[in-house]
Amino acid sequence: METKPVIRSAMPQEIPAIVDFVLAARNTMFSRVPASLHIPKVQAELAKFQEDYLEDREGGFLIAKSNGQIIATVGYVAYDNRFPQLDFGSERVVEVVKLYVDPKWRRAGLATKIFAALQREARQAGIRRLYLHTHPFLPGSVRFWERQGFQLECVDKDPIWQTTHMSKVLRRDTD
Repeated sequence: METKPVIRSAMPQEIPAIVDFVLAARNTMFSRVPASLHIPKVQAELAKFQEDYLEDREGGFLIAKSNGQIIATVGYVAYDNRFPQLDFGSERVVEVVKLYVDPKWRRAGLATKIFAALQREARQAGIRRLYLHTHPFLPGSVRFWERQGFQLECVDKDPIWQTTHMSKVLRRDTD
């Protein structure tokens, strides 16, 4: 019997299981894109998991577990200004990353719940704006983020990724 998911901050000893979950989820979600175009970058990011998500004041990572297994993840890291078409000025901005939900748990509201917990954590950390990018080939992704209050910034014109950039201002007393 499945137990109700518990959402909480990731702990260092869970990093290997988190890495396995994220890589498996990424391979499934991006199955139309050659792995050579996305997996090496993700592996490099995950190699610095503890430093970027658990030790950096601009980082955070949440997991949802049921029956001792990770069933969902989401994190944020300091936005690195790598997209020149975006200008957030001097705001404190973090990038929302790695929202993955085990397929058996999809359509149960878990993505919304784990993201709500991430927003609370970011707000408590004094974050002003959340940034993310997604891709239209991921079913429902743009609409999901719009329902979470994100606004469209721009869409890249590249034929493979069509990267869709979105952001959301966090207010102290709402969201």
